[in-house]
Amino acid sequence: MQDIYVDTVSAINFNNGVVRMIMVDQDPSTIAAGQAEPGAAPTMREKQHVVMPLAGFLYMVSVIQGLTEDPRMKDIIARHAGAGLLPGVAPETPAQTPAEAQAAAPEGPRIEAAE
Repeated sequence: MQDIYVDTVSAINFNNGVVRMIMVDQDPSTIAAGQAEPGAAPTMREKQHVVMPLAGFLYMVSVIQGLTEDPRMKDIIARHAGAGLLPGVAPETPAQTPAEAQAAAPEGPRIEAAE
């Protein structure tokens, strides 16, 4: 088995019962060449595609939901949110309506569904 490190998912596409997730990481050549501006968003590169049937994807989602309900994971998520390290979660903000939270959230992965 081979381990592959990725920073995040940049897009999820669903078409004809097949889900494709595009995994990305920071482009090391940009970092090594010193082209990254301080404070600028990192340059990302496609690293890997994960392609699976819808049933496998939905099972994966249920596993992730279970993981986020684990008390240890909840604690880590709360600490990261409090430090402002999670996209779309502002540290120590008052309760927001769903529309306000959506408007304030940075853009995340693109999710596309084809007919």
